[in-house]
Amino acid sequence: MKQYKVIHPHQSNYPDPIVLVKGDIVHYGEEDTEFPNWIFCESIESKKRGWVPKQILSTPNEEQMAKVQEDYSALELNVIPGTIVQKERELNEWSFVHTTEGEKGWVPNKVITPLEQ
Repeated sequence: MKQYKVIHPHQSNYPDPIVLVKGDIVHYGEEDTEFPNWIFCESIESKKRGWVPKQILSTPNEEQMAKVQEDYSALELNVIPGTIVQKERELNEWSFVHTTEGEKGWVPNKVITPLEQ
């Protein structure tokens, strides 16, 4: 996995993130205007709300309900400049990364840069 260096701090605005498992049903809300393809959803089961990538949701039905197609956590990682992370996945201008200490979460791509090898 490629390593990245954090160049700007990132602090989560959602300390209690939505966590979903494949097959969960969510209320399909509005799409983010700053980061397209992120949909604000509410879990029917837990009632938690948060941003979910459009790519893991089925097309919403008439009642604006959609099925989650893979396990997902909206946990954002709080990072400071100089932190080294490894990218596991990238979606819609955000990356799911982990630190050498084992912390995992999403950060916006604009706060990381590839580490020179």
